[in-house]
Amino acid sequence: MSTSGTFSAEPAVVVPDILHSTKVRAAPAAVFELLSSGAGWDRWFTDGSSFEPRVGSPVHLVWKGWTDDGSAMTDEGEVVACDPGERFAFTWGSPPSLVTFTTAPHAEGTWLQVVETDLPQTEAGLRRFAECATGWGEALTLVRCYAEHGIRLST
Repeated sequence: MSTSGTFSAEPAVVVPDILHSTKVRAAPAAVFELLSSGAGWDRWFTDGSSFEPRVGSPVHLVWKGWTDDGSAMTDEGEVVACDPGERFAFTWGSPPSLVTFTTAPHAEGTWLQVVETDLPQTEAGLRRFAECATGWGEALTLVRCYAEHGIRLST
């Protein structure tokens, strides 16, 4: 209660940013290539995605067979940053959040980080956080396995 005798409005939900990082034993340019186009994503994670490594490119992500009934799951967005070998970012979801991948040289290859920001501060945003927080951790494992060993773990 505030000093004026009325209740103050507290945010009902606080949805934090998502942050994951990992070391990848591959050159930063090779890791960046896997992250910055639909063709790159299709090598390690998606099936039929389309986007180009340029700001303004529409992002269309497709995961086949990832739903309970086996149908495709899709998402849309737009590339908002593309700094080759350093940073790639796109929006996705509804309402859109921002996903930013950064790559940096590491003594054994590349330090890869993904951050998702601007998730809605709602119950729906909290559900998205729960799904995406685990999903981005899985995604980094998938890209790492592909970049290091040429093995695609997702089907």
